[in-house]
Amino acid sequence: MINRKLRVSWRLSAAVLAGALPAAGAAGAADAESAALEAAAGQVRAGEHLDAINTVEALIDGIERHTNRYDLGLVAPLLVLGDALAGVGDDDGAFGAYDRALHITRIGRGLHHPSQVTSVYRQAKLHAERGSMRDANHRHEYAYRTLRRAHGADDPALLPGMFTLADWYMTIYNIFSARSLYERAAAIGAQQLPSDDPARVRALRWLAATYRAERFPPYRALEGRRRSGGAAGSGGGFALAQRSGRRPPINRFSRGERALIEVVKLMRARQDAKPSEVAQAMLELGDWFLLFEKRQRAFTLYREVWELLEANHTLLAHTFDAPAPLYLPLPKSPPRPAHARPEESRDGVVELAIDVDVDGLVAKVETVRADPRDLMDSKVRRAVRIARYRPAFDGREPLATAGLRVVHNFTYYPSARDNGMETSANAAGLTRTIAHAR
Repeated sequence: MINRKLRVSWRLSAAVLAGALPAAGAAGAADAESAALEAAAGQVRAGEHLDAINTVEALIDGIERHTNRYDLGLVAPLLVLGDALAGVGDDDGAFGAYDRALHITRIGRGLHHPSQVTSVYRQAKLHAERGSMRDANHRHEYAYRTLRRAHGADDPALLPGMFTLADWYMTIYNIFSARSLYERAAAIGAQQLPSDDPARVRALRWLAATYRAERFPPYRALEGRRRSGGAAGSGGGFALAQRSGRRPPINRFSRGERALIEVVKLMRARQDAKPSEVAQAMLELGDWFLLFEKRQRAFTLYREVWELLEANHTLLAHTFDAPAPLYLPLPKSPPRPAHARPEESRDGVVELAIDVDVDGLVAKVETVRADPRDLMDSKVRRAVRIARYRPAFDGREPLATAGLRVVHNFTYYPSARDNGMETSANAAGLTRTIAHAR
C-alpha cells in the first residue's frame, strides 16, 4: 500500500491545482486536466508510477472540489490511477480505482452502457496478472455480454468486443469458444463489410489459428495430455457454443486451410495491398501446408513469396535466411510461490544447439548451457524436440541448418527450487532463436 507521506504530497498537489483552476476559466481548466491526465498516462508508460500517482491524485482531487464525486470526468483519471497503483504492487488499491470508475460510469450513463467495458477490461487484465484466471474470464465474458446487449448479435460494432473475448480465450487455450466467436466474426464480415476491411482478414486468420492450436497445442496442454494419457484439452471452452445451440467443429483442419486461402484471395484483390502484405498472407498459408505435411504445396508457395519479396532484400533475408519457428511449445511455469517476494526472483537461462532438416524437423539437440542446472533444461529440451520450423530457403529448395541456437530466458525463485519445486520457475516467455552463419 502507498504510505501516508505520499498521500500528504497528493493533497498538497491537489490544493495547488485546485487553486489554479478557477483562474484559468472553464476552457483553461479542461485543457489543464487533459494535459495532467496525459502526463500521468505517460508516466505510467515510462514506469514512473509514483510520479503518476501524485499527478493523477491531484487531478482527481481538483475535479472533485469543483464538481462532485460522481462526475464522469473522474473515470479516465481513475483508470490511470489504477494502472499506476498496479505498477507499484498495490493491487487492492488498483481494483478500488477501477471499481470506482465502473461505478461512476454506471451512475452517469446507465447500468448497461457499453462504455463501462473499459474499466472491466482493466479489472480482467489485473486479475490475469495476479493469476486469478477464473475471475479474469468472468470479467471478459461480462464485458462481451454488455457489448452484445448494446449492439446486438449481428452488428459489426460488436466485432471489437468479439475479438477481445476470442483473443482472451486463445490465451487460456479455450480454443473452441474462441472458434465460435471467430466464425461468427467472419460471417458478419462476409455479410456486412467490404472486402478490404481489415476485420475480415483478422477473423479468418484467427479462425485458422484455432485449428492450428488444436493440432499443435501449447506446452501446458501437452503436459496435461502426457499426465492423463488423453488428448490435449480445450480448456473447457464449450460454454458460448452451447448457448448458441451448436457445437463448433473439431479436428476439421481443412476449414482452417480454407480460411487462409480466403485471406490470400482477399489480399490479392485489394488494390492498395503492398507486395509484402500479399507475401505475408501467402507465407502463412505455406506455413500451414508445411505443418500439416503438404510439403510440395508449401514450397511452391515459398517460391512465390520469394519472388514477391525479391526487391526487399532485408525482408527476404529475415524470412528465408534462417529457420523460423512455426511451433515451439516452450514451458511456462506457474506464478511465483505464495511465500516468495518479487525481489527474490532470479534470472535463469537454457541455451540449446539444434539441427533443423529440410522438412523443418529438429534432427539433433544439444545443451550448450543451463543456469541453474536441472531446473528447466529437461522441459526445454523436450519441447524443442517436437518443434517445427520453416527451414532456410534459397528461392528454389529448402536447406538444412546445423548449430541453430535456441535461448530460453526465465525467472525462478531459489527458495522454491531448494524445496524441490521445479515448477516454481516462472517462465517469462523471452525465447529467441539465433541462426549461426551457414
